[in-house]
Amino acid sequence: MHKFVGPAQNTNYLKSAIARLYGDDDDFIIIGLTGRTGSGCSTVAKILQSEKGNIRYSLFSGTNPVYNDQRKERILLCAYQAIWSPFLLIQVRSIITTFLLDQSDDDAVSYFKSILDTEIKVSGFRELLVDLRVDYDRIKDEDVNVDVIKYYTKTLPDKCDRLKDVLGESAFVRLYQIIGKNIRLSGHPYNGNLKDGEFFVIVERINEVIKRIRLKQKSLKQCTYIVVDAIRNPLEAVFFQDRYSSFFLMAVSAPERDRWNRLRKLKYSEEDINSIDKIEYTPKELDDTDYYSVQDIQGCLQRSDLYVSNPDVDNKVTEYQHLSNQLIKFVLLIRRPGIIAPSAVERCMQIAYTAKLNSGCISRQVGAVVADPDYSIRSIGWNDVPSGQVPCSLRNREDLINGSDLKAYSDYERKTNKYIEFFVTQCKRYIDIVSAGRNNSFCFKSEYNAFTNKDNQVHTRSLHAEENAFLQLAKYGSMGIRGGVLFTTASPCELCSKKAYQLGIERIYYIDPYPGIAIDHILCGGVRNPELILFSGAIGRAFHKLYSPIVPYKDELKAITSL
Repeated sequence: MHKFVGPAQNTNYLKSAIARLYGDDDDFIIIGLTGRTGSGCSTVAKILQSEKGNIRYSLFSGTNPVYNDQRKERILLCAYQAIWSPFLLIQVRSIITTFLLDQSDDDAVSYFKSILDTEIKVSGFRELLVDLRVDYDRIKDEDVNVDVIKYYTKTLPDKCDRLKDVLGESAFVRLYQIIGKNIRLSGHPYNGNLKDGEFFVIVERINEVIKRIRLKQKSLKQCTYIVVDAIRNPLEAVFFQDRYSSFFLMAVSAPERDRWNRLRKLKYSEEDINSIDKIEYTPKELDDTDYYSVQDIQGCLQRSDLYVSNPDVDNKVTEYQHLSNQLIKFVLLIRRPGIIAPSAVERCMQIAYTAKLNSGCISRQVGAVVADPDYSIRSIGWNDVPSGQVPCSLRNREDLINGSDLKAYSDYERKTNKYIEFFVTQCKRYIDIVSAGRNNSFCFKSEYNAFTNKDNQVHTRSLHAEENAFLQLAKYGSMGIRGGVLFTTASPCELCSKKAYQLGIERIYYIDPYPGIAIDHILCGGVRNPELILFSGAIGRAFHKLYSPIVPYKDELKAITSL
């Protein structure tokens, strides 16, 4: 016999079901931060750690909104006031410090002296290590009396800040770049020799800390919100993305001039800035040891789920408000998917992001969208070969050597004897590709540059994404796009920047700054300069996760109200 469920019981049941769906009792979120030095990752981490009353924001709070964006902000503000909870901080540099604690203090001091030009305060440094080691050794021995959460999220970060004060900002950053690289290569902070299988040792230790924190939080019946500051290698981002559906990689970006000015204020020399930029933002090839061992912010930006724009603000009253608004929006959408719809900017960039997957380029996929001033899309493009030619991803080394699929290759490739001889020699290193079940495709530009011993971008077979989008307007007829908007998952190069300027594009939203002088030289060099705007929003898998309601909102409202 079925037990009768009355209205009150039914309401409680539905409330409980909704709470379970949204994880109210056991919510688990990890936000990994990535960004170049000076972009503001540490500032973002501090905001995410803040209690509700300590965050400066400018979300609309009035009763008579004028725009729909203000109405969205009012919805976010209501949710913020009801459910905001601060995040716990895990610093990557703090976890790197634990590798120093695995070694002797004398070894640490000796190594630091050998690689730093500046004189360090040995006694102060040694004192910090001794202080940290007491609780660290007890944690390794699984002493239940040690507050694991406090040690990893408060004590370690605070002591690392003290260490930075001892060494100085630039020396501290340089030191941890070297130690981090050593650990990824060998698993040891003072050994830079490659040892197979050690690359993930840092993120594996971070993962163990996350597990311990979550276990402790569950025992306390508390939700677990963690911010990891900062992830600087794309493979480490993939490690977390593959393990946690609740992990989001957040890219923090600032205009280059703002970022440089911040570093200068922190007493970085021009030499220091150039050195850091070279380490962080030089593209790496997969067969290069540095791909696995050093920082690659460009690769992280391409893998990010959420993008935060952090330009400088002159007015101290409004400082960090725009940044806080973005963070509040993202966190609330993670916890309450679909409470607001995406912005027009996010919608257009998401289409550009999706379009890039059509690219047949095996080096880097880029997407672009051209919209009118009202964000109605006029054309879509991605980097690819001209229509009628075969993209690199569908070509094959063996076909070219054996004379198969002839229409896929140019006369130059098939008939230039010296190039063919060089190409055949190059192919020997790729014998294992076919046995691994992969198509043995190749990049002509890379092969040709190796053949000529030059580094020239002219010989790429592909049109750029922006170029392709512009050409669609001419190819199929258009009323013109003067005053329009360009969205690109990178940023336009010098050639595409000139085309955008000529077409009368007024705003350019971009994610990843293109190396070169396109912005300073072309887009900022006249009387009709387009406005350059760093993209802020969710794209890719995060776009769907944040903006797809778990249940229709009408059903949710019914479930949480009395029947």
